[in-house]
Amino acid sequence: MRQDTEDWFSNIKDQEPIQTKFDIYYFCLMLGFSSGRCSNPAKKCPEFTDFVDNFVKDYRSSQTLIIGLLLRTELSRLGISINEKDEIRNLLLDLVDPTTQTNLTDKGMDKMNEYASGGYDYIAEQLDSKPYHVEEFLITYTNLLQEAVDNNPKWQSATVEHTEILEQI
Repeated sequence: MRQDTEDWFSNIKDQEPIQTKFDIYYFCLMLGFSSGRCSNPAKKCPEFTDFVDNFVKDYRSSQTLIIGLLLRTELSRLGISINEKDEIRNLLLDLVDPTTQTNLTDKGMDKMNEYASGGYDYIAEQLDSKPYHVEEFLITYTNLLQEAVDNNPKWQSATVEHTEILEQI
């Protein structure tokens, strides 16, 4: 996670229901996926930390969904149709490794971090200031996420998946 991301969330990072850095990472990741934004975290902010090597306990049950959203987002970004089986297979081999704790390759983890970084960029651009009260932030975040989904033509055909994203929040 980028240091500027941690700084931006510093006022609400310990307010319920936020319990871990992964909660903040997840907020950013979902906005990255839904907006289609990704950025290299090392180029955006030279100070960043690797804070986990796997999905934290509260997110393990959603691990498959999160990886599925990564794959769907990458398929959309690359313009790969569901009928292009060879391209899908190659993407899976590039991003997914069922023998690791995360079920992702290093490239898959890097790509997920890029979407989390892009999601932070998106949220910081959309809001006037960093959040001070978690309740207000969650309402604003939910609206911002819905708006990002609605404005991303690559996601408009996936209504069921959008509902699942919002239910996870």
